[in-house]
Parts: sequence; structure tokens; C-alpha cells
Amino acid sequence: MNEDQHWNEIALFPSFVNPQQQMLIEQQEQQLLWIAEPQDTVWLLHQPDPQFLAYVKGYRENLPQICVTPDASQVAVQAAAFSSGTLTFMPFMLTSEYVALAKQYGWNLLHANAELVKHLNSKYVTRRLAEENGFWVTQGRFCANPQELVEVYSEIRAAGFAKAVLKQPYGSSGRGLTIIENEDKFRQLSTFIRKRTTCFELLLEAWHPIKQSLNAQLWIGPDSVHLLAVTEQRINDYGVYIGTNYTPNYDAALMQHYQSEMLRLGACLRELGYVGIAGIDSILDVKNNLYPVIEINGRFTQVTYLLPFIQTLLLSYKYVESRYIRLETEEKVSFDEIKSRFEAELQPDGEHQFTIYTFSFCNQPHTNLYRIFILIYGNEAAKLTDMLNKFERFTMMQTSL
Repeated sequence: MNEDQHWNEIALFPSFVNPQQQMLIEQQEQQLLWIAEPQDTVWLLHQPDPQFLAYVKGYRENLPQICVTPDASQVAVQAAAFSSGTLTFMPFMLTSEYVALAKQYGWNLLHANAELVKHLNSKYVTRRLAEENGFWVTQGRFCANPQELVEVYSEIRAAGFAKAVLKQPYGSSGRGLTIIENEDKFRQLSTFIRKRTTCFELLLEAWHPIKQSLNAQLWIGPDSVHLLAVTEQRINDYGVYIGTNYTPNYDAALMQHYQSEMLRLGACLRELGYVGIAGIDSILDVKNNLYPVIEINGRFTQVTYLLPFIQTLLLSYKYVESRYIRLETEEKVSFDEIKSRFEAELQPDGEHQFTIYTFSFCNQPHTNLYRIFILIYGNEAAKLTDMLNKFERFTMMQTSL
């Protein structure tokens, strides 16, 4: 998890790593339990909460084999014990370290080009790939020095945009992005950069007011491309992911055009030699302009893990959305206690339910941290909205736990 956060070669901006928050993020590995089959082995670094694990078993008749260890050799032994054939290794994101592990233990990979994966996860490569292949791109361009930053920012403001965004090559969930809200913020930022260096490569783009944030899940094989799902991301004002709408309402003409663009992009990635899952972030702005290629995530994403479970929910429910919250408590609170609080607050009924699909925790002597992901689903839009609103209010009641 978060391997790409370390790939920016030049750290122009200060970066602070909170080990407790990093531990919570790493536990999103639990989401593999929702996509893995019973014959699979899921390699985890952190032991899931026993109550949460029992809860997941209530949704899945047979869980996969679970191996909790930092030691790849233990994983190799356990996985081999449950399989008579050659194993296929499917990491969250392919890196050179994982390629070496696969070679060491004789595991198959969908493909072994870790450098291509790193290449395609770059926001800079995404921008150039979109331009070179005729996809519509947001206003902005690359800057090599402070003067070019000033020129591009002036162009963005003259075009009527109130905000801009400065992008570094790597980073997900809002990392690697600096939102420039006004001219004062730009002057402060440009002065800061000028003091650090006068020669660089940065991407400065207009912050287009967003009507909808689309996401496509592509499966790219050696000979074909398949569009697995189109969802809508819920993004806050700082470009940070806060959830997914799995049942979005898109204009039919827009959807037809979008699907065509995604398959065209998939063909471009296949020609480059990419094989596997790719999550594509796109935006529809308030002027109904579609920008189909904002980011390429050559890895598993939040949506990827849940697709099989979502498909079962869609057989019975019209609306499905996900959200997550962070909690901090003085006393340790069990999974069952938090689930009971959710039930009391959200008031599910026969037609409207929720499922907790990730329960990350970090218990320390004087504080306890939690990062909890939830699906809320039902058949009446008003009731679902009420549950979502109550869940968001729950995040403001942390101290009452």
C-alpha cells in the first residue's frame, strides 16, 4: 500500500509520515478478503480484528486462506500447502521487489514489467499519454522554471478559473497535489519553490469545477480490453477520495461516449504492454465537458476489491455507496461496539442496510485510532441519503464513543 508515495524523485514540498496513520492505511489490505476465492491465499501484514473477521465470514460462505506475516517464505510454504499447481501472485501494485519475490519462489505473474507499472502511475505520463492520443485534457501545461509557472498561472486565471492545482508525478488520495485557491497562495508557493530550486518539472493545471467524478475499471488482457465497471467517486474540495457511488446516474449519451473513450484508452495501454487491472479517474465539469484521462492507477483500487460483492448487492438494491471515517478514542472500543453504534445511528431496516468492509485500528497507551470503511445500500434514495448524512454526522461524535 502507498508504494507510489515514495516515487517522486525530487521532494519540492515537505512530506510528513505519521506511523500510526500509515499503519491504518496498510490495513486496507483487509479488502482483499472481499475479492479472494476460498482456494486463494491472502497475504496480510496485520492481523485483522477477530470480531471483524467473524463478521466478514457472515457474508462469505468460505474465506480464503489467510497468512499474516512480513516473511515471504512463510507465505510461500502456506500457499504451496493449499495448492498442487503453480501459484499466481497478484500484489496490490507490481513493483520490482515483488517481481524478485515471484522469481525467487516460482510464482506466476500476470506480467513482470514493474517499470511500466511505475511509468503509467505517473500523473505526468498520464497527461502526455492523453495529449498524444487525442483525449481532451484540462487547461494547463508543464513548467520547467519559476517564470513558466507564472505564465501558466496567468493563463489559467485569464481563462476564468478561480483555482489551479500543482501536480507532482506520484501520489494517490490527494497526495502529490497542491490546490492553489487564490493569487496570494500562488505567490507564496512560487516563492517557496524559487528558494528551493530554479530548474524543475511541475505540472500546473486549472482546477475545473466538477459536476461528477467518474471512475472506470478496466481489465486489460494481452489481446483484449474489457470495461468492468463505471462508478462515481466522491471527492472533497481538496481532491481527496471519500467514497464511491456504485450506482451513478449518467446521461446516456455521456455514458456511450465515456465507454468508447475508456476502451480506446485501454487499447493504448495494451499496445504499451500493460496487462491487468487499471482504474481510470475522469471528470465531467460543470460545463458538461468530459476529461476522460485525469489519472491512471495501474493497480488495485477501492472499487476493484468490492466488485464481486457489489454485483450481489445490485441484484436486490437500487443504490449503493461507500464512505469511510476516522475515529479517535481514549478507551479501546471493540468492533462489535462500533457496529452497534452504527446500527443505532443509521437505523437500517429491511430495505436499507450497511456493511463494514474494512476495520483498521491502532491501539496505543493513551489513544486508540480507527479507520473504518462502510457500504450503505437500499432501495429508496431519500432513506439512503439520510443514512449517509447520519454516518457523516457520526464522524463528528468521535469523543462520545
